[in-house]
Amino acid sequence: MGRLTIYKDSYVDATAVSNIFIDEYMKDANDAQLKIYIYLIRMMNTDPSISVTDIADKFNHTEKDVLRALRYWEKHGLLSLEYDEAKNLTGIHLLDLGHPVRKEEKQLAPVVSLVSRPTADSPAADTPKAVDTPEAVDTPEAAFTVSAEASTGVTADPYEKPSYSLDRLKAFRASEEISQLLFITEQYIGRTLTPSEIKTILFISDRLSFSPDLIDYLVQYCVDRGKKDFRYIEKVAVSWAQAGVTTAKEAARHARKYDKAALSYLR
Repeated sequence: MGRLTIYKDSYVDATAVSNIFIDEYMKDANDAQLKIYIYLIRMMNTDPSISVTDIADKFNHTEKDVLRALRYWEKHGLLSLEYDEAKNLTGIHLLDLGHPVRKEEKQLAPVVSLVSRPTADSPAADTPKAVDTPEAVDTPEAAFTVSAEASTGVTADPYEKPSYSLDRLKAFRASEEISQLLFITEQYIGRTLTPSEIKTILFISDRLSFSPDLIDYLVQYCVDRGKKDFRYIEKVAVSWAQAGVTTAKEAARHARKYDKAALSYLR
């Protein structure tokens, strides 16, 4: 038979939204914040010039609504805003959700070209209008190019949980030993682990250098005391790491000392 030619009559023009955004950020955001963040992703893929006024008109919001939404996402580490010395908004950095950047880490992030780009309807570059910041008024007119930026996720504190990328999380889960550990942990907890909880186990393994056996003992220790909250589990792990615990036997001895001290205090 002869060769076939396959024709595609329709082309899907789609915008991809990160699963991390859906799982961890979407539930707490309001209508305006969701619309504006997703629209920024859309604009990043097409790379047009946009302004705060354009976004406000697009969704029938006020410019203050848009600026509040931008600051909301900046506070939560999904983007960062750039201002010039006159407090004019000059850039919007969309950050890699696998490595959300805290305010104290922004200087570590690579800089991308998200500078103000005047359009035919916007003022000249040397006479920008002020935008809404705590010290400025709400008259945003500059146009912006929206692009993506990856952060380093580096933290100075060895006992502080860094941000892990989705690829790093997948690689961690791919290990047969870790897969078994996660399965056992789910049996202790009594439910499927969330991505955030798996990141906590990754932190304990990666940053605190706990072996799978020690993590197994850690989770069992906390669950036996009625504590299934991963914030509690993380705090116990950090306290053990600070005490120099490296094995399950050392953890058991450390736990007995702690329990005796707590009992003496209660008496």
